Amino acid sequence: MSETYESILSRMQDRFQGLAGFPADDASDIGIRLKVLAGELFSASTNLDWLKRQAFPQTAQGVQLDYHAQQRGIQRKSAVRSQGTLEFSREAALLYDVTIPEGTVCAVSQEEGLRFVTTRKGILKAGDFSVSVPAASEEGGAQANAAAETIKVLVTPPPGVTAVTNRGAFTGGADGESDEELRERVLESCRNIPNGTNSAFYREFALQYESVYSAAVSPRARGTGTVDVYVASRGDVPGGEVITQIQNDLNALKEINVDVQVKGAEKVSVDIILYLIPKAGYDYSELKRLAEQALRDYMGGLSIGESVYMTRAAAVVYGIEGVEQCWPEPLLCHDVAVQSGQLAVAGTIGVSPKVEDEQ
Repeated sequence: MSETYESILSRMQDRFQGLAGFPADDASDIGIRLKVLAGELFSASTNLDWLKRQAFPQTAQGVQLDYHAQQRGIQRKSAVRSQGTLEFSREAALLYDVTIPEGTVCAVSQEEGLRFVTTRKGILKAGDFSVSVPAASEEGGAQANAAAETIKVLVTPPPGVTAVTNRGAFTGGADGESDEELRERVLESCRNIPNGTNSAFYREFALQYESVYSAAVSPRARGTGTVDVYVASRGDVPGGEVITQIQNDLNALKEINVDVQVKGAEKVSVDIILYLIPKAGYDYSELKRLAEQALRDYMGGLSIGESVYMTRAAAVVYGIEGVEQCWPEPLLCHDVAVQSGQLAVAGTIGVSPKVEDEQ
């Protein structure tokens, strides 16, 4: 930690008084010079402290951390857009085809501003009332995920179309990689150096894809000369296109006579039901909403092979301001041991009230 401006100035003034036999007046030329010089020394000391933090990946931040990652052949992951299907419809059948152009924009609501665009052209055939078209969120990030039946606004309505909705949820949206997540990947690559043949190589290779949040490697999974690579996104598994791309890329890089298979992790659904008692003056409905979201975030942050412990789930909820007590429902919830190649995903997530004497 750099020395403060005040302490630097005080040391300079004390030194001057010790040498000159009298203090430097604040309004004097020497007094003003001491203050200016102290300011420059403080600025230089602060910059040196910043440089020391950026010199090592353990403490570097932002762009400087990106530079450390690039030295290890690692790139920061960008935010990922959510994917889903939009259903465009009309009240009465027409005698001609209606085109749904690629890039048609729809939204959750006018106020929220969460928008989705079609990724392919669709055709609403003559005589039909609806057609489904693949779409993606306009921007990436976890906030771009949308529940089913929530996208109802036609921002750029095609002629002949009167309504839109999403029968299924839009999923797969993920935030860009944070400094701490990137730092962990950089340090892991230093601890376990990929050499083109070891587990670290396959794991780090899979993690470079933006849709992949965690990866696990099982050597000799199907016998000598075989490697299984399991991949997962946040709280789910990547789509088939991503898995196929990783498979093809690894086929071009793997060692001779090695059979590599890339697979989506096996999903293990875990139910978490907690009882919650709010502190006095806090709204239970709001705490319930925050607690359920916190539990979903906890489940979404689990990696392949990471087990689920109800005490950790309860601790997540305890961290919310306004929570007096919370505990898992003992008959419905229990710790779940997750094996290598498996991913714990959120099943039923619920928070219920309960009076203290029923605990």
